[in-house]
Amino acid sequence: MVIIVGSGASCTYGLPGMGALATHLNNAVPELIPEADKSSLREWQRIAKCLATGEGLESALDENPLPESLADVLTRVIAEQVRHSEGAAIAEILQADQVSAFGRLFEHILRSATHADVITTNYDRLIEVHAARAGVRVDSMYYGHTIGRMDAALSREELNEVRSAPVGRGAHSVTVRPRPHIRLAKPHGSLDWFSYDGQYYRSDLAIPGSRQIIAPGGNKYRLGYEVPFDQQRNRANQAIDKAASLFTVGYGFNDSHLQTHLRSKFAQVPAVVVSRSLTSNALSYLGSNSSALGIEAAEDGVGCRVLQGGNHLELDLPLWDLEHLVKEVLRI
Repeated sequence: MVIIVGSGASCTYGLPGMGALATHLNNAVPELIPEADKSSLREWQRIAKCLATGEGLESALDENPLPESLADVLTRVIAEQVRHSEGAAIAEILQADQVSAFGRLFEHILRSATHADVITTNYDRLIEVHAARAGVRVDSMYYGHTIGRMDAALSREELNEVRSAPVGRGAHSVTVRPRPHIRLAKPHGSLDWFSYDGQYYRSDLAIPGSRQIIAPGGNKYRLGYEVPFDQQRNRANQAIDKAASLFTVGYGFNDSHLQTHLRSKFAQVPAVVVSRSLTSNALSYLGSNSSALGIEAAEDGVGCRVLQGGNHLELDLPLWDLEHLVKEVLRI
């Protein structure tokens, strides 16, 4: 099973969605564009007008390629806003009386598998924190601790377990196998990824270099084919291609870097789509697979609506919430 996690999963923990980010950008961005940067000012004025008419942030940013300087400003502002909100969410996960729903789900899958593929389009580190709280290892393509360096092979090797067993006459056989772990792909980057002097690092410390995230906008597709995002995108797409089943949480099916592989695979395998509100794209995907299940909140906000093959039913349980889903369905 491949798990795909979107922004809706982080919004549950209080991180800003696109609407909140749009409001913050409207307030912060104009003050950060130099008066001499006429092209960025013109483009931002266009974006602000689109937002004022009710157009969504991603749609407004995607209409034109952004001037490089404006893209840098947006990346910086979005990263700081997400990072600021992330602290309370991390504390909530770590201080909870029990392991989170994501953590319990990871533990459940890894009882019978050496790894689980998890893809997230989010910049935050909540998936990593869910895993840490549950004692689950993560292969992120970065090796090392205080400051990690990007190397997919060494990241895998860190997870290997060496076992020695006697085979007689003082001889031993040695086997190497991977410890159970999450194989994580973050095709849009992460708040703790930096590039500096041609090298790529992972660090929770403030280090020199540029933060490696892909902000929404017309440059998004091109950036997805540059280091380090290309390796992450390839890992995500390879996982999707090999998936025996798909499980999405808070994902809107709006990502251009994944949709080519995801569209064809979704129609072929068992799939469950869970979100507070299913987007039009999510409904389109569900329509391509008569066995796929979609679960969203009911209009009363208490129960849920379950969709399958053009039919739907309403249940009193809020199964759109992952906490309730794993408790009621998986009994974990």
